This record gives sequence, C-alpha cells and structure tokens, in this order.
Amino acid sequence: MSGTDFTRDPVALPVRRRRLLSRSQSLRGRAVISFALTAGLVSCVLAASVSVIDRGVWMTLIVCTVCGTAIGGVVGLWLSRRLLEPLQRVTRTAARIASGELGTRLPDTDDPDLAPTVDTFNAMVDSLQRRIERERRLVGDVSHELRTPLTTLTTSVGVMARHEEDLPERSRRALALVQAELDHLRRLLDDLLALARAEARMHRADAEPLSVRELLEHTLAELRYPPELLRVSIDVTVLGRKLELERALVNLLENAERHGGGVVAVTAGRVGREAVITVEDAGPGVAPEDRTRIFDRFVTVRRSRRAGTGTGIGLALVAETVAAHGGRVECGDRPGGGARFIVNIPFSEETH
Repeated sequence: MSGTDFTRDPVALPVRRRRLLSRSQSLRGRAVISFALTAGLVSCVLAASVSVIDRGVWMTLIVCTVCGTAIGGVVGLWLSRRLLEPLQRVTRTAARIASGELGTRLPDTDDPDLAPTVDTFNAMVDSLQRRIERERRLVGDVSHELRTPLTTLTTSVGVMARHEEDLPERSRRALALVQAELDHLRRLLDDLLALARAEARMHRADAEPLSVRELLEHTLAELRYPPELLRVSIDVTVLGRKLELERALVNLLENAERHGGGVVAVTAGRVGREAVITVEDAGPGVAPEDRTRIFDRFVTVRRSRRAGTGTGIGLALVAETVAAHGGRVECGDRPGGGARFIVNIPFSEETH
C-alpha cells in the first residue's frame, strides 16, 4: 500500500483522532467552531422568523436583529471566557513567580497554538532561576573573599591602636583615618551583602507572623531610643522575616539621625489591608525630585550641612526588603518640616 489505511490500522486511528481532537481544542479551533455555530444559529433564527412571522418586513427584521444579537452575545461571552482562560493561567503563574516562587511553571498543553508560548515562558523562568542561583553563589563567594582580608586589616589596625600613645601625632591622625575608612568599608560590605540577599529573595522560608508593635519596640530599645517616641494606633501582624525587617527599620532610623537631624516620631497603624509604619525626622526634608531616587543604590542626597557620609545602600536595602515582603516605601513631607518615610506591608490573616 502506498498510503496508510486508517480503517485497518489499529494504531493510526487513535493518532488521527487525537490530532483532530487537538485541533478542535486549540484556540484557533475554538474560535472557528464558535463563529461557525453562531452563524448557523443566526441563520436558523432568520429562516424560522421569516417563515413564522407574517407581520411585515420591519417586524421580521426587528425580531431577527434581537435574536441574532442575543445569540451572538451569549456565544461571545462563552468564547471570551474560554479564550481568556490560558491568559489568566499565565497571569497567575507570573504573579507567583514574581512573589518568589521560582519553581512554578506553566503546565504542558496539547494546544498547538499555546504550546510555543508555554515552552518559551517556562524556558524564560528556567533561565531566570539559573541566573538567581548564580547570584546567590556569587554572594557567598564575595562574602568569604572580602571578609577575610577585611578581618585581617581590622585586627592589624586594632593592634596598632593599642599602642597609639607610642606613635607620633601624624601617625595617630593617619591611624584614625584608616580606622574610619575600615569602618566605612565594613558597613558598605555588610549593606551590599544584605542587599544582594534581599534582591535574590534568599531565606524566604524563615517568614513568620510578627507583631508590628513588638518589632518596633525591640528595634527602638536596641538603639536606645526613648519608648515614648513610639505611637501605635492599632497593632497589626505581618508575615515576614524578623532580622531583615529589623535591619530595614534600623537603616531608616540611622538615616534620620545621620541626614535628618534626628528621629522625632515613629508611628504604626493600619490602612485598609496594610500595616503602615512611619518614621519622621527634624531635618530639612527631601526635595520632591529626590524622593524616588534616594531609594536607588549608591545615591546620597545632602540634606543638611551636618549630614554625615553614608554608604548609599541603606535606603536601597530598605526598599528591596519591603518589596520582598510585598510592600512599598515612600518619602514625603512631615507637617511642620522634616521628612516622613512611610512603609506599607500587607498584614497577615492572623491580625485581629
């Protein structure tokens, strides 16, 4: 035989049926079948209306128009839901991946029209996951390679500092300068590593329910701020990683001390389904054109003459940490002068 006899071949027949079924279930097949059924139904309604209704051309035309529009609307509604279902699946999967679930993938499909999109989407996520894993390994390597010589330098300078009295005045000034630069380098390294971990969404499994009141009280106590500085209108529970959120709050408080003339108020409450934390300072405030870019890395804005030197990483780490918890941080004006930093984080369902 020169061709395949589907009526006799028991293997070829199921393959043919699967191909026909796959074509009928594809997006293109659904659209073609739906429009064909719609046209057929409308034609039947028109024919039935013309043969049944005997009240003139205009009445027949009105009835046919109404019935045809109703049929088209019902079929269009059903078709739109069927066609948008794959798009909604992609949207849900992309949202889960954006939230940090990098192991999520789109399920395989037999639809020949959707298969290339699914394969390309999953390949893109695979590439993204490999890149993030490489960055995580880089964080560990950089941490080890930089901390070792930095520790050696710090130890050596500490030994020299114990004999500072035996050094001449010029050498003591040079030693103080080296100590200050080493401290700046250590803080910069710590901030860079913390920022890299936050951007890589590391330690996501450590999230736990946290009381915002207790979190703020502990952070302020560690920095020896007076307890009356804190005002909590309503306690809210958020799902987060305690050490990361504490570090973000410490960075906000230190930024207010270093650049904003000191912290004047820390408040916490609830707006909608979000916990809201505000840190206000007594400085000159932040210019409107700088209120977004101050959260970029290595951006420092001189807000007063007494402003100290920072690493340019602190606020970027705050923004990345808050974003990793599904929230956002903004900068605005404080009534009466100064800056107000507002942190919004979705609260946990355990909040009462």
